[in-house]
Amino acid sequence: MSVEAKPITLLSDDPKDLELFFKDGRYDIASDSYRLLLQNLVDVEFELKIAPTARIDSLLRQNKTICAVNRIKTEERLLYNLYSYPVHLYPSHRLYYFKDRTPLLDSMITQTGELINLNKLFGHYTSANIAIETGRSYGKNLDQQLTKLNQENILFRAGSDAYEAMIKLFQRHRVDFLISYPTIFKQYYSDNQSNIASVAIARHPLFIAGHIACSSTPRSEKIIAEINKALLKIYPTEEYLSMHLHHVPNTEQSLLTRRISDLFLKYKLLSD
Repeated sequence: MSVEAKPITLLSDDPKDLELFFKDGRYDIASDSYRLLLQNLVDVEFELKIAPTARIDSLLRQNKTICAVNRIKTEERLLYNLYSYPVHLYPSHRLYYFKDRTPLLDSMITQTGELINLNKLFGHYTSANIAIETGRSYGKNLDQQLTKLNQENILFRAGSDAYEAMIKLFQRHRVDFLISYPTIFKQYYSDNQSNIASVAIARHPLFIAGHIACSSTPRSEKIIAEINKALLKIYPTEEYLSMHLHHVPNTEQSLLTRRISDLFLKYKLLSD
């Protein structure tokens, strides 16, 4: 099946994707996975463009066929978007904090070493603030926790450079806490990290699935079908597994390997 010849707009909120999606090498899980996927898409041609997350949310609600990368699937978004199978699995968000200024107390931590919740954190640090990207979903559990925080404790940041901008705010002590992916934090935090610590958040998944989402149109249905067909072809390959393992600590590699194997089996069954 050939999807219409006209290129489909594919949106990203990270300007670096304009280079990394098409440049050989290993840079991060997302760009490496999308590069591999695009190389295996025979009948779909995308044109990559950059837009802020909030703008992407708006465009994906329109009747025009348009798609976006690195989308987290949520119940609300499923009402107006079509989703591919997961393109990649990403080590999940962690809460970053300064050891000297905002140390975590034992009462904030579970027996397994995770932050109990954000409410517990800000119940103690009542005047502290946290940087959040406007329009971004952090997953169902974290999204719900963020809605319960006082607005004065949240610094919202929009724009196509939001990843880097929020980390710079944290680096300059303009915000006290930051929720970020470990690989993103490593990429953009340039100072000495000896005074920085991070913690996983209870009831938040260890790995987040990133999808391609498209506006809900008949053409999008064909595009998603082609993407899923390509993903089923690359899931069981050594290249797909190795590019994930390259970017995660040794302690997480065994679990991630199992999750990727489960990914293939789950979606292979759905497609049969």
